[in-house]
Amino acid sequence: MANVIDLSPFNTILQRLEGVAVRLESAAGVQASASSDASPAPSQTNADSVAAIAFDNFLSVHVTKLQGAAKEVSSDAVNGATDNFVAILKLLRALFAASDKCAKPNNDDWAKILAPMIEISNSSAKACDNRSDYFSHCKAAAECTQIMMLPAQTSPSSQVQQCLEAMDFHGNKVLMKKIPADTAWMKALKEAMKELVEWCKENIKLGLSWKAGGPPASEYFAANPLGASTGQQATGKGGKSKGPAAPKGGFAAPPKELFEGMSKPTPPSGGGGGGMSDVFAQLQAGTGGLKKVTADMKTKNRDPNDKVSVVQSKAPAAAAAAAPRASLIKGKGPRGEPKIELERGFNWMVENQEGGMHTLSDDLEQSHLICIINCKNTTVKVDKKVKNVCLDGCLKVSVLVHDVVSAVEFVNSDRCVVQTMGKVNSFAIDKCDGAMVHLSKESIDAEFTTAKSSEMNVTMPDPDGVDGDIIEMPIPEQFVSKVNLSTKKLDTRVSDLYTSG
Repeated sequence: MANVIDLSPFNTILQRLEGVAVRLESAAGVQASASSDASPAPSQTNADSVAAIAFDNFLSVHVTKLQGAAKEVSSDAVNGATDNFVAILKLLRALFAASDKCAKPNNDDWAKILAPMIEISNSSAKACDNRSDYFSHCKAAAECTQIMMLPAQTSPSSQVQQCLEAMDFHGNKVLMKKIPADTAWMKALKEAMKELVEWCKENIKLGLSWKAGGPPASEYFAANPLGASTGQQATGKGGKSKGPAAPKGGFAAPPKELFEGMSKPTPPSGGGGGGMSDVFAQLQAGTGGLKKVTADMKTKNRDPNDKVSVVQSKAPAAAAAAAPRASLIKGKGPRGEPKIELERGFNWMVENQEGGMHTLSDDLEQSHLICIINCKNTTVKVDKKVKNVCLDGCLKVSVLVHDVVSAVEFVNSDRCVVQTMGKVNSFAIDKCDGAMVHLSKESIDAEFTTAKSSEMNVTMPDPDGVDGDIIEMPIPEQFVSKVNLSTKKLDTRVSDLYTSG
């Protein structure tokens, strides 16, 4: 009896391929009609890859809209930040176009290939001035430039989503100002990021496709560096910022030592001013450098007629030696060696971090506790659902969380911020000054328990407003109590400072 082959799966695949062809033809038609636009996408040729052609449609829509909104803000800083982001997009397009001309890069190749984007991203980060009224604008755009890493990811949409969530933290501050031009620009930036997530899911869901059997990527990009053909198009017209401009010959590959230094800790210097690493190196050195106390230095052996004690004569030196240790203990922030590790199988300890952003995503489970202790000027991102998040002894720490089963706790921490991206049921704030909580729509009904704290504020999306409207409310810290003679108890109410108006 002859075998019967079921062709239905092949028919399904054929239908999907036909749908992709229709979308690509549509994208090519849109690109042709937009060729006379003031900010055109890079020119396409028959040699361009499928991803590059599809990306042209994205650029033609969102680049023009974003740059137009930036001009309405009338700020050199915002225009420069926008131009940096647009430059990254156009360099990505050039990389997409090259994906069908060479083999997939090795992990060691990415640093050189992405060097032009790394330079632009660093320029964007350095341009963020916290004294400027447009600091949050620039920070949001700078976070978006991290999409440069999506070509190296097996899930590009996840990389863009992470950037979107990071920029949303600063974007909400812009939206809270309720300045029409600023709000329009931020919405255009968020829209571009959201659409880029969807574009990645539709076009490069499992990563960028490369030419099988093609020449090595290191050789191809050495001869055709990113920016060599898109440098003029990457140059923005708004403001004085020159960050996005790329030279005609492309960017020279950075020295190998630069990237080696990024992965290796810098050894403590022998001289002063080495920072915390020097201090701990000296503390861990033991007592080898201490002088031996001789018999004549002991109090019991000192001449009674000697008015100046040995201890007193050594006091200035002792105070100087104690200064580094006192600096470690005074105030909030790092008090030991930095570490991020899982203890007892369920307790994530993030301790003594200063500066930078740290993402907890791998190996996170719902039963895990996140403890952020003695950190300063640091951002911690918790990517998955966990049981509890606690900040203790921290200063100017920002935390981005998704779902939290139990609670988010602030303890003895100042100027700290928590932003929820999912569902959080409860917050506890104890002995804190300057606690800020940004609630997502899912966390609007969260409960707050506070004690011995001041300057606490909560922001949330306005349920009755348009998309992007934010409400900010202070958490009461002043109460009025009065004896109730009938119940022989105190009746307490919130001060009129929080209820008036």
